[in-house]
Amino acid sequence: MAEPFAAISELVRQLYAGAVEAPPWQGFLECLRRDTGSKAALIMLSPPGSPTVNLLSAVGGQPEVNGAYRYELFALDPFVNVPEGRVVTLHEYFGAQEVGRSDYYNHFMRATWGVGFVLYADVQTAAGYMACVRLCRGVDAEDFGAEAHRLLEVLVPHLRQAVEIFDRVHHLQVEETELSHTLDGLGVASFLLDASQQIVQPNRAAEALFASGQGLAVRNGRLGLSCAQAQQQLAGLLAQVGHRPDLTNDSRRGLPEVIVIPRGSGAPPLAVAVRILHSPADLRSGHAPVAAVYVSMPEPHTMVPAALVRQLLGITPAESELAARLARGDTIDAAAHDLGVTRATARTQLYSIFRKTGVRRQSELVSLITKTAARLPRQ
Repeated sequence: MAEPFAAISELVRQLYAGAVEAPPWQGFLECLRRDTGSKAALIMLSPPGSPTVNLLSAVGGQPEVNGAYRYELFALDPFVNVPEGRVVTLHEYFGAQEVGRSDYYNHFMRATWGVGFVLYADVQTAAGYMACVRLCRGVDAEDFGAEAHRLLEVLVPHLRQAVEIFDRVHHLQVEETELSHTLDGLGVASFLLDASQQIVQPNRAAEALFASGQGLAVRNGRLGLSCAQAQQQLAGLLAQVGHRPDLTNDSRRGLPEVIVIPRGSGAPPLAVAVRILHSPADLRSGHAPVAAVYVSMPEPHTMVPAALVRQLLGITPAESELAARLARGDTIDAAAHDLGVTRATARTQLYSIFRKTGVRRQSELVSLITKTAARLPRQ
């Protein structure tokens, strides 16, 4: 097996590129499998303190076998706990006699998987992630020799660094997804813009807002505002990116620019908050996001579910039905009619709600419900 510089360089490139691929490291594992004459190649990741495999990326194996190993057989595998950073074969580290006596090796590895030889390398990152590389050859092949050892030894420090990159990227992806879902639940449209007003990473609320045609739209992938003055204000704001002084110590840094878009027909205007993303201007590419945009849709007629009102206020089901309609803007007469009760009954229920919640007026009750519910994520 030859190890020219170009081949090593390509393997290292594939290893780092694989940290941001989905699924991760497929290209790297395919190159490694080919260059070492392996039947299968795989990487297993376990987060700090976990006794199980949380991610298994493999090429050359059978999906059902990989799944069985990850979810069932990993805990039974006796050939583990190889010293961190050391590259060894199964037979040289555990001994040929012990391997030959192992039911796991004979029944699972040889008979079921057709694997006779394995080359190991386990690394642990500073954050505690354990990454296990396994190269597997068939029962009729030869064991791994010095060249395969040397190749994997060259890759070990790069593997440790690549897993740290993967860990960081994974955390950022989780944070991004959680933030997007939270804003969706709160009814806040969010997305990023580049300098040409190209839209990047819109959440579901933003896509719904674009589709509604209520002040914002997408035109050839770019943001369009229904108000010409607002469009000019946005363009002027984005044009300043890269020409502003360093705002690291500026108290105004955290304040977004607000663009108001009138909607007419008595509808409340849209308030579009635009926050410039601060980073060294010379590190931005032409298509990098330069601004984050947030739009909270006014929903004056949305009805808070009665079940949620009951949870918030600790009142009876009948009282929560009444309170939900009042919070929507109904009069007590209209609410009584919808619920099929008399006005006197509705007023008795309302006074009971007052006693339980400590409010004194219907307007205070409505404010309590709407403000509290607005702070909770919606499904």
